[in-house]
Amino acid sequence: MGATELARWTLRPVLRLRLAWFRHLVRGGTFPPAPTAAALRAAVEARADPSADRVGWLGSPAGARFGVLHDDLTTLARVASLVEAQRGRPMVWIEDGTALLTVRDAAEKGTAALADVDVTVVALGFSDVMLMTSAEAWTRDLDRLLDCARRPGRVLTPVIVGGIPPMDRFTETAWTGRELIRRQVARLDAATAELVRRRGDCVFVRFPDLDAGAAQVRGRLWSWSRVHQLWAAALAPELTRLLDEGA
Repeated sequence: MGATELARWTLRPVLRLRLAWFRHLVRGGTFPPAPTAAALRAAVEARADPSADRVGWLGSPAGARFGVLHDDLTTLARVASLVEAQRGRPMVWIEDGTALLTVRDAAEKGTAALADVDVTVVALGFSDVMLMTSAEAWTRDLDRLLDCARRPGRVLTPVIVGGIPPMDRFTETAWTGRELIRRQVARLDAATAELVRRRGDCVFVRFPDLDAGAAQVRGRLWSWSRVHQLWAAALAPELTRLLDEGA
């Protein structure tokens, strides 16, 4: 065991406490209200539509909905709207995620719930950043997960791997660990990009530059609606392209 891995092992209990606190803060954040019975019925009907594009979401439900008051402002809703406009048909999400899974947890859980989707979007990393997962362990477990995501059912499925958001800049992140978290996000993103390049059967979409997108209002305040808009704008073109290729 190297010095870096020994340090991680020694700090693991503290890191798990930090992750538990981060999860608590996220759970207490702002989210759209739960869907009504009518909205749930509409979602079921949309899934049953044979013309609809079925896209799997393998990631934290909180990550795509945090910070806004209406579902139409979330990343998932915005992506669906953009893809539907380009494709001229409905798009429905098939979600398979638990709050802030680690990539290892996701790989061990499997992807059976995403059987027979047209494309899968993998959006993980929050917990692995907080736990300071090594790049080697991240690559190993992400590789296993992508094997599952590529064949969740009877046929091969295209996969988009989303980059990790700049967690060091979120209000929920303690000031004392921001530089460490920034470096960890960069480390895991670099490992993801290299793995996707080596595999050659997935697409990596980096999280958008929030400064270029003017998502920050002032100081430590963010327009979460704008963050979701930028993230959706980054994911939608690649998703549309893969759906077009599979048509």
